[in-house]
Formats: sequence, C-alpha cells, structure tokens
Amino acid sequence: MFRGNERSFSRREILWDLGRRARFLLPIAITYTLVPSKSVDGTTTARPQGEDMSLDDLPGNQDPYRLPRHVIPTRYDLRLEPDLTNATFTGQATITITVKQITQTILLNAVELVLQSAEAEGANQRPLKAGIELEQKTQRARLSFQEPLRPGEWRLRLAFQGKLNDQLRGFYRSTYKDDAGTVHTLAATQFEATDARRAFPCWDEPDFKAVFATTLVVDPHLIAISNTSITSESIENNKKVVRFADTITMSTYLVVFVVGRMEATEPVWVGKTPLRLWTVPGKQPLTSFGKDIAAASLKFFEDYYGIPYPGDKLDLLAIPDFASGAMENLGAITFRETALLVDQRTGTHAELERVADVVAHENAHMWFGDLVTMAWWNGLWLNEAFATFMEMLAVDAWKPEWKRWETFSVARAAAFSVDGLHSTRPIEYPVDAPKDADAMFDILTYEKGASVLRMLEQHIGRTVFRDGVRQYLRTHAYGNADTKDLWIALGTISRQPVPELMDSWIFQPGFPLVTAELRRQHLRLSQQRFTYLKQEPESEQLWQIPVQIRLMIGDRIEHRRLLLTERETSIEIPAGVTSVLVNEGGHGFYRVRHQAPLLEQLLDQGLDRLAAIERFTLVSDAWATTVAGLTALPDYLGLTAHFTSERDKNVWAVLLESFSFLNRIIVPDDRAALEAFVRDRVMPAIKILGWDPKPGESDLVRQLRG
Repeated sequence: MFRGNERSFSRREILWDLGRRARFLLPIAITYTLVPSKSVDGTTTARPQGEDMSLDDLPGNQDPYRLPRHVIPTRYDLRLEPDLTNATFTGQATITITVKQITQTILLNAVELVLQSAEAEGANQRPLKAGIELEQKTQRARLSFQEPLRPGEWRLRLAFQGKLNDQLRGFYRSTYKDDAGTVHTLAATQFEATDARRAFPCWDEPDFKAVFATTLVVDPHLIAISNTSITSESIENNKKVVRFADTITMSTYLVVFVVGRMEATEPVWVGKTPLRLWTVPGKQPLTSFGKDIAAASLKFFEDYYGIPYPGDKLDLLAIPDFASGAMENLGAITFRETALLVDQRTGTHAELERVADVVAHENAHMWFGDLVTMAWWNGLWLNEAFATFMEMLAVDAWKPEWKRWETFSVARAAAFSVDGLHSTRPIEYPVDAPKDADAMFDILTYEKGASVLRMLEQHIGRTVFRDGVRQYLRTHAYGNADTKDLWIALGTISRQPVPELMDSWIFQPGFPLVTAELRRQHLRLSQQRFTYLKQEPESEQLWQIPVQIRLMIGDRIEHRRLLLTERETSIEIPAGVTSVLVNEGGHGFYRVRHQAPLLEQLLDQGLDRLAAIERFTLVSDAWATTVAGLTALPDYLGLTAHFTSERDKNVWAVLLESFSFLNRIIVPDDRAALEAFVRDRVMPAIKILGWDPKPGESDLVRQLRG
C-alpha cells in the first residue's frame, strides 16, 4: 500500500499514475514485495511445515496449491458472529459435500482460524468426528476420520473462531471518525484471491463453486449486509440474527460480509433489481453520481449480455478502509470511498470519470467473473481486461461527450511503454501459487488486455463480438471457463480463426511494429517486435495482426481489412491514391511507421481529415519510434509543426510529454533553442484557448486549457 498526500492508493491506481508519468518515455521497473502475515495460534494441531503429504493418507493430486478433487463442496450454510469491540468473530459452517471416492481424509483451506470441532454426517449415518491438523505453510486444514467416508452426500459441520484483522484482507475491521470526532468500527471482507479461508474453512479455489446461505449475528444497532437479500431478522439473546437468501452457485472469493453503522439510498429499480448505495453516516450527499452510473451501466450490461442480472439485489458499499479500488462481490460490491463517492457539483472531470469507470467495471464483473468464472488464477487477466473493455463501452454509451475511447488511448500508450521493454511479460502466463497471479494486477492486464479485446471486436465486428460473448456466457453460466473457451465462442460466431489469432497476442510478450511503405502500386506491410533497445539477435516473433487501412482516392474513401500473419505482405492499391492510413480508427495494439512518402501524403491531405484518435496514434507512434532510434529526431520535430492548430487534449499530452522529455536530457547550451521551439509549437493553441473558460465549451476543452 502506498500513501501520499494523505490519501491511500490501490495497486491499480499506482500503476495508472506511473503509467501516465512514463507513457511516452522509457518506463521504470516496478517491484512488488509480499510480506506474509502472522497466523493466529490455534488450539488444534499444527502440522510441521516441512512435512509432505503422504500418498497413503490422501488420494489424488498432491499439488501444494490445489486441493484434491475427491471431495467437492456444493453448499455452505454459514453463521458468523463478529465482535467489533474485541475484534474477534466466532462461526459455524455446515458444508454439503459430495464424496467421490472412499476416504478417511478431507483437505480444505483455513488460515488464521482456530478450528474447534469437525464432524461429518451422511444419510442415515451417525456423525463421525474428525481430528484436525492445521498445515500453516499450505494454509490447509486436514480432517482425519477414524472410519471411512463412503461415496455420496455428506454434511461437514465445523466450529471455528478468528480475529478481525487490520490487514485489509479476509474478515477485517475498518475504522472512521464521525463529525464529532468519535471513532467507529465496522467489519468488512476482501477475499480475492485466496482470503476467504481467513473468514471460514472452505475450498478456496475458483472452480469449487457452491451455493452460500449466510447468517450474521450482530449487535441490534448495526447493519448487516451480504451477497443477497435479507429473508428474516430476529432478536436472540440480545443479538440481531440476520438471515440472507441463497446465492447463485459461485466462488468463495465473491462472498462478502459487512457489519457496522451504514446508511443506504432509496432503492432504484433496474428491471427487477433494487440498487442501493451504502455509506457510513453523513456521506449520503455524495452518492448521486455513483448511483446514476450504477443504474445506467447495469441496464447497459443486461442489454449487451442478453442475460438478466444474476443476483436478487445490488448494493454498492463505500468502505472507509479498503485496499483495492473495488471488489466485485456478487450483489454487494465494495469500494474504496473515493472510487464511489464524489460531489457532482465540485468534482473534477477526472474524479467523475474515475468513479464512472470503476462502477461500470465492477458491474460488468457480475456476469463476466461472477456468473462465469475463471477456472484458475491464470485466467484472472481475462476477468479484469474484459471488465475494463466493458467499462469503456458502458461509460461511452452513457456519456458520449466524454469520448471515452479516445481518452482510453492515453492509458493504452502507457501499456505500450511497459510492453516495449525486453523484460515485459505475456498477458497470460502459468500460475502455480495463487500469489503468482498478483503480478497480473498491472497495466498489461487492464490496458493491454482491454486494448487487444477492442482490436478483436473491431476486426470481427461489434455485433458478432457481442453475440460471441453472449454464447460464451450462456454456455458457461454458473460454471468456470478458460481463456480458450471465449475464443472458441467468438470463433464459432464469427467463423474466423479467433483462437489462433488471439494466442499470438496473449501468450507471447511484447507487440509488433508494422512498417508501411509504397512500392509502385503496392502497399508493403512488414512486422517486427517493437523494443526501445535493439535486440541481439533480433526477435523472430510473429503476430496475427488485424490491420485496417483507409485509402483516399481524391474525395473517395476505400477501406481494406487484412490479417497480417507473415513477416511481410503486399497488397495492390488502385491508381490515384492520394494517402494511405494504416491502423484506421487507431484500434490496433501495435505501432505503425509510415515510411516516406506515405507520411508526407497524410500530412499534405491535412490532419483534419484524421479522427482525433488517429492523430493521437500518428504522433504517439512517431515519438515511440524516435525514442527507439527508428525515426530521426529532426523528423519527429518537423512532424510536430503540423499540430500547432491541434485542439485535442490527448494529442497535446503526447506532444508535451515529448517536449518535457527532451527538456530533461538536453545540454544547457541548447536549452534556449528548445524553449523557443516549444513556444512556437504551443503559442497558437494558447492564443485561441485563452486563460479563461468560455460559455458552452466542453469538458475536454477545459481539460486542454488546464
């Protein structure tokens, strides 16, 4: 966790900030240090850390990170009683399990819990008590029975207790001060990736999906919230007992409990779903904007996916202490307060955009991630990349004047910077231990992953892409899927080799540079891996690159699409072509180098013929190839002269970043010349914009002035 300016930032926000600072320069390396937390000393037997499991006492897979599949959970009946004053909780779990083969051993996940008792009861059988051993190293509990459990359905009953920790994971405590300065405590959960095991014993892997029926026992003056609607409340022994409806079949990391003093907005109905925003007392006036985008995006996703929202209600909860930006718990999404609450009257455009993005992102997960879940953590990138892609679609549909896809191009440029390093990684890579997936919470997952999905959508067509997503969700609803399952669905609908195309983008690092040049009446396209520093020997990597081309023939426009799969190819172009733009629309996740005279033709035609995102891509690619030594600096500086009348803030972001970079590396004797050069480039825009806002101008113009 990074702290600065009296505000805490999530890992994703830190990466975004670093990406913004480095997006047009050589990126810096980011290293994560993982500090293990202390375990609660239990009264049950702790298995020595170095002791291996014996094949004689447990059948099946001995992977230290994957539980064996001879016992499968199907339902959890949970009862938890948190004590906010003493920061502890007690619990009971009745887990319905299916025993696949005869066994005397059950292995499940538990850590920082004291397991007090365990017994299993089968149909028409007396309860069998189990001995309990805790395996701290593998975060497991081993239950050993004196008699064998035969194949069939059993109920496993467990009693346990734990601590409400201060580590912002598992079942933890969060504090805040009211207007009078009084400190209050609430309890909340954060279970992704593998911290449900800190709150209750469970099969804490994404493909062990089950139904959860939760009961929370709390002080009468507190509010209790979980994934589903409340079915009953009663007072027992001076405690409020809150029972919740059954969830859909889902993974453990999506379970949520929140207990404390909370206030809710009046429900807004989106179809059959009541939607509310929850805050600590006194912050309800900051909910209106978040509620608007929550309702709009939920409706958008129901229409896009063609499947009703899978929960029975949707709560969005602003938590005072929250490590991530937000967490997509089905039916009860938890947020950092700054990612959900904003004053719509005084908030900056960036603050409003951030809230809209995060809310839409988490709502998108209700289907893609919750209804259909990755089988293992190597698929985490697709959950996050797809939700990022969908947040852009939803926010762009809600606020088209924000031109969200154009501003996303800036974030994509940050991913280009990281991915241009020799040390970059593939989007998807093998994950053994769940902590190995921590590295996926980075700019390559969110921005590169979403950009590659956008490129695919534009290649096969928006409607075809949407229909493929619908088929994928219908096929795997309430279950698990791998990356290839989505590609197969998209390939089936589009009748194109989507799996082969996408494998080249997902499983190898980096991205290509496409060089375009004219050779008589042919356009020659070639590909090579783009890197800032030259590789020795040169990379032999190839991508299947969806290339969209726009040909200007006088006042007539022609569009060409092709899939560049070889090192180079040539296409014939008609006579009279006056300009050629490769990567029309700027959707491709690759750099383009338009060789002379193609670049001169584009400039001669006038940059006003290019969309803002195309102008951004043109200058961004030119600056990147300059940094990489593939374009001469004088050529880039000459190119910038054509942008003095530019009014798009994203294009200016590239230009100003490049000037700033040159200012940092230039020798003192040349600084005066650089300053005069920069004044020449920026003064025309400054004179037109002025220093004061004008009536009726857009938010984007105001941002450009800023």
